[in-house]
Parts: sequence; structure tokens; C-alpha cells
Amino acid sequence: MPLPEETSTKSPASGFPKLSVITPSLNHARFLRDTIESVLAQSYPNVEHIIADGGSTDETAAILKEYGPRIRWVSEREKDENAILEAYRKAFALSSGEYIIQCCVSDGFINQNWFRMCVAALEADPEISLVWGLDQYMSEDGNLGRVVPPEFLNKPAPQKKDFLALWFAHGTCVPEPNYCIRRAVFDACFPQKNCQDPMSYNPTHTFNYRFNTLGYLPWFLPVVANYCRGHGGQRGIHLREKETQVHRYYLDAVRRYQKDVLTGRTRHLFRDGQSRVIGEIGPRDLPALKKSIFSFRLKHSLRKKLQRILDRL
Repeated sequence: MPLPEETSTKSPASGFPKLSVITPSLNHARFLRDTIESVLAQSYPNVEHIIADGGSTDETAAILKEYGPRIRWVSEREKDENAILEAYRKAFALSSGEYIIQCCVSDGFINQNWFRMCVAALEADPEISLVWGLDQYMSEDGNLGRVVPPEFLNKPAPQKKDFLALWFAHGTCVPEPNYCIRRAVFDACFPQKNCQDPMSYNPTHTFNYRFNTLGYLPWFLPVVANYCRGHGGQRGIHLREKETQVHRYYLDAVRRYQKDVLTGRTRHLFRDGQSRVIGEIGPRDLPALKKSIFSFRLKHSLRKKLQRILDRL
């Protein structure tokens, strides 16, 4: 259903479900204003931005104070070994929105209507639990680069139940900075503080694994929603070896679950946004699922070969 229109007789936020943006932060003051401003620039009127800072020693606290009541924040060192997970969980605990968006402190949003589009899609279809779009890479000095994943620029990604085959084919993760998700589903899928799952070192992997194996349904919007800034201080660079190990563990877990489903050892159930079971993968569905997985893998392989050829030209 469409979102209610704003009128002059009521406050801008009334009638609109609240959306919470949760952001972990640590000594990235030089990117902080860009991130905050990209949230404040959104056309959706009922947004809270919560920043969990890990006790930064740069100008972060001073910048956060500049924004007054327009953001909520806390600054204290994390105690858990997995600081990024603790920070996200801390911000989530402070939030009150019906919908949740994760946003790293160096990332931000390009499309000013992105939040509005996400909430409209979730309000319109109770079966979907998450809305996602396209990422655009940004250099450290702010220049925009390629869009990811490029194959969905002109042809939408598979929707709802059909997304499972794509996930099996590649272990595709929905982009962390742009997906918008129902609060209860986020809480069920995102790892808890002190989680012992090896994948939770990168919480995005645990989240994607749980989201898909529990059978929740995503919805893709063909919009360049956000930018993902690359920089020398980001977690994925200075912890590259550990991140690589975790990613391999994640892909192995996806392959194991795929094998269990395709051999009938595991019954895969689909759930709506209220966690109610609305379908399953039965024996009659397996041939079509296998065909879809093969098709996605073949297309991916052909795209990689074509890209290598283009890179040589």
C-alpha cells in the first residue's frame, strides 16, 4: 500500500512507521559528516539515526555534538572481542524503529528517496522481510566508481522465493549499507553479542546465512541506493586474512546447506515477515531449483570471462 501523504495539519512523522539507521563508529571523523548528512537528506520523514561509537580519540565526539537532537549516539569502548558486532547490537538496543538499516560510518546513501521506497515496499507486501538495492563504490577522496552487482542494473535480481537459487549459486550477500529489514527479522538473523559462531566475526555473513536458511524473503529494487567508500583504515583491509578465512567458512556453510536441501536431508521452509511458514521446497521443486542454480553459475562464469577479455583490451 502507498505511504500516507504529508499534510500541514500533522507533524511530518505522524502516520509513518519509524525507520532506524544504526551505525558503528571508531576514529573515522573525516567521513562522519558525509554519512550523517546522507541520512538527514532522505525524504522519508520518520527516521532516527543511532551511532554507537567505540570511544574514538579523533574529532568524532565533537562532530556528533554538532548535530544535537538530530542524531542519537553513545561513545564508549566495546568490551566484546568482536567489537563491530557489539557496536551494532548496542545501536540496535537503543533503536525503536519498525524497520532497520545498517550503515557503516564511512558509507552513505545516494538516492534521497531510498528509505521511502523501502518502507513502501515492506508495507505493501507482508511476505517480504527485506528490501535491497545496488551499491556504488566510492574512492577515499569521494569519487564514485562501479555499481555492484552490475548484472542487476538492467535486469532485476530474482525476487522472494526465487532468490534462494542465486544464494546457493554464489553465496550472494545482500549489501549491508542499503538493505532495509523488519525489526524482528533483523533480531532473529543478526548474531547476538558474544556469539561463538565463527562466521559472526563478520556479522554480515552470519546474518545472510540465517536469513536465507530460515527462509525469509527479500525484494530487490533496481535503484543505486548507497555508496560504499573504500579507504585505508577500513576493517576489511587491516583484517584481510581473517576476513578471507571467515568468507571461506561462510561459502562452505552455504554449500553444505545447499547439498542437504538438494538431497532431501533438510526441509527448507519459506517464511513471511511475521515468521509464519508460507511454503517449502518439496521433492517436486528440486529439479527446477537445480536448473536455476546451474543457470546462475553459468551466467556468472560467462560474465567473468567476458570481463577478463574487456580488461585486456
